[in-house]
Amino acid sequence: MPKVTSSFVPRMVPRGPFSGKTSSSSIVPFMSNVHTGPTNATFEGIDNAVLFADNSQTIDLVNNDPAILLKKIFPVTNCAKSLSTALNIDTEIKSSHGLQHVQVVGHRGSPYQELENTRRGFQVCSKVGCDAVELDVFLLKCGTLVVFHGGGDDSSPGWLDDYCNVEGSILDYTAEEARSKLVFNPYFAEFGCGPGKIQNNADAYIPLLEEVLLDAKMTGITVKIELKGAGTAQPVVELVDKLGMADQCHYSSFNHEQIATVRQMRPELKADGTYRYKTGALFADNIPDDFIDIAQKAGASEVHLKYDTCTKERIKGIHEAGMDSMAWFRGPIGMKEDVSAKYFDVGNEDEDMYRVVTATGVKSMCVNRPDVLLEMLGRTVPAGETSTIYEIGGTQIMDEIPIVIGS
Repeated sequence: MPKVTSSFVPRMVPRGPFSGKTSSSSIVPFMSNVHTGPTNATFEGIDNAVLFADNSQTIDLVNNDPAILLKKIFPVTNCAKSLSTALNIDTEIKSSHGLQHVQVVGHRGSPYQELENTRRGFQVCSKVGCDAVELDVFLLKCGTLVVFHGGGDDSSPGWLDDYCNVEGSILDYTAEEARSKLVFNPYFAEFGCGPGKIQNNADAYIPLLEEVLLDAKMTGITVKIELKGAGTAQPVVELVDKLGMADQCHYSSFNHEQIATVRQMRPELKADGTYRYKTGALFADNIPDDFIDIAQKAGASEVHLKYDTCTKERIKGIHEAGMDSMAWFRGPIGMKEDVSAKYFDVGNEDEDMYRVVTATGVKSMCVNRPDVLLEMLGRTVPAGETSTIYEIGGTQIMDEIPIVIGS
């Protein structure tokens, strides 16, 4: 373990590479996280893999310029920046006043509490008070729609290598085969819930979209359906209509042809002139200047931007165009990468990060830690209201769920 040549030694850095601002005063918040100890004391809690940019074994914490010192101890800050700056937000965000407008959407459920994209995970979202859940849908070779994310990028999604420790794609399976043969990898880092929620867990299986929708129909929670695989738009809309859930389900895709198909199938308007069937145009990085025009040409009623691209100006433009907005967050692996390598002023989906994003004026946030966002907004579940049991077809689908808000 590297040693320092001062009586000061960092005890821990609570979030990201360091907590503070990148100015000449950076040493002040940095030193707020240190304690006095003997010369050549060791670092006790920094989880960065590389501590020193120049591979030196000692650093004089007293005689170094603060800016140079921080770059040596936390080399990642050489390229890191402020999320507040990226989104053009005033860094002095002190309270949740005015933030109650934000709709809380569970990204693939609540993946730090339950396995992603499972009935149990979506039920937890309903229990803790989420406004909506977001899920991913594939049409399998048997003609059945299932809820699953998988590896790969948006042009080729659904791969099983990391998710299930087998080669191939979810599209290689029937729904019956997917449920009986595919076992989730309990140690995959994308599963924030940890192995305890996966191993020997009867709820850790790939569900049918119809099962998930029936659960949601009982609870009343809104369902945001991301159309992942090819050819999913038509059968998904038809299933939603069959279940009488047209006003409870929204549709989205990075492939804007999919949401254009939904709009062509269902162009109906409500009395206020807005679309009855809600569709969201998803965008990743490198937002084109004409992104609003692109979304409108696809018939979208919403624009969904990656959390660190939804600037105040973009959000304002979306709303002025008469559309709703949503910020989507990466999965657990991606978010950990971002706070480790890109943004020094916020933690991994902590209240600081959520405050910055809500301050853009975005209307919905699709997050991996909905419990944290709900607690920040003061929308926690009262004690004694977390044990409702729902029944569908005479079968209990939700037993008592011990929920700890903000865990």
